[in-house]
Amino acid sequence: LAKCYNPTSYGLDIKDQSNTDWALDWAATTFLSKHYANTWYPVAGFGAAPANQEDANKACVESLEVFAKKFLAGKFIGGNTLNIADYKIGSAVWYLEHPAIEKNSKYKNPQRISQYAKDFYAALSPESQKFLEGPKGFLDTKLK
Repeated sequence: LAKCYNPTSYGLDIKDQSNTDWALDWAATTFLSKHYANTWYPVAGFGAAPANQEDANKACVESLEVFAKKFLAGKFIGGNTLNIADYKIGSAVWYLEHPAIEKNSKYKNPQRISQYAKDFYAALSPESQKFLEGPKGFLDTKLK
């Protein structure tokens, strides 16, 4: 879709586009299904907590550190501007920055990922930031 409707958000050449695809594949096959499911889902009430939350948190941190080394040479996956993979992965790690996640699961993003989440949010349009007020409000209820 990005290549058709917003080509610059997909990558300007085959190397950048392949990197974007790789990051999206990593998100789908490694991060969201294995790690996000053990950190965000239980706090949000969409899944059971893992048998060993501490081990799950450690595995998530390790996976995100590998991701950062591979994909975050610049501010974002595509360099210094958001690309389509940033919208997928950036929003997920932005959710993990919410205080309810740490309060309820003891999970905390690695420093580079925490900065990435902040940079992601700051780069969003005002309309997109407003859209995230709903999810933030939902997670605020998990602080009680």
